[in-house]
Amino acid sequence: MNSTIRTAAKWGLFIGLANLVWLYLAFFIGLHTNGIMVFQIFMLVWLALTVIGFILALRDVKRSSPEIGYLSGVGAGTVSAAVSAIVAVVAQVGYFTVVHPAWPEVMAQQTEAHFRSLGMSPMQIEQMVSQSRRSFTLSNYAISSAATALILGIVLSAIIMFFLRRRRTPSLH
Repeated sequence: MNSTIRTAAKWGLFIGLANLVWLYLAFFIGLHTNGIMVFQIFMLVWLALTVIGFILALRDVKRSSPEIGYLSGVGAGTVSAAVSAIVAVVAQVGYFTVVHPAWPEVMAQQTEAHFRSLGMSPMQIEQMVSQSRRSFTLSNYAISSAATALILGIVLSAIIMFFLRRRRTPSLH
């Protein structure tokens, strides 16, 4: 395995683990159980961690291999994205089975409370709650977490490498 792939894989692991820690920490500080709107804060922090992680990853790749071009940089970012996607699935399995097994039911209750506060009819609320129970499952979260990590990582890599392709990244040595 060449050094670029090793560096990218290492950063993918860091990004994935940072997001895993944030997922579990957010639960323990109450962001997952204080209403649907509070959950949006959780998502913004997750996005910021991911963006910062990919910037650092691709700067490190570029620093260790200054000759790397745009497509090779995006390829390295794809490796980081794939590794972070694997960690994302592991994080969801741990979350649903160990950290917060009641998550689907909590989301059904929060969905009911949210739509009741909007004045929806009982039949409309029941439809929304039923839909939430079908949506908030381990399999849906594992698939969507992996797909999001992979797609977002590739898109971020393409954007970041656009800015890094001509910029000289200073050496740490």
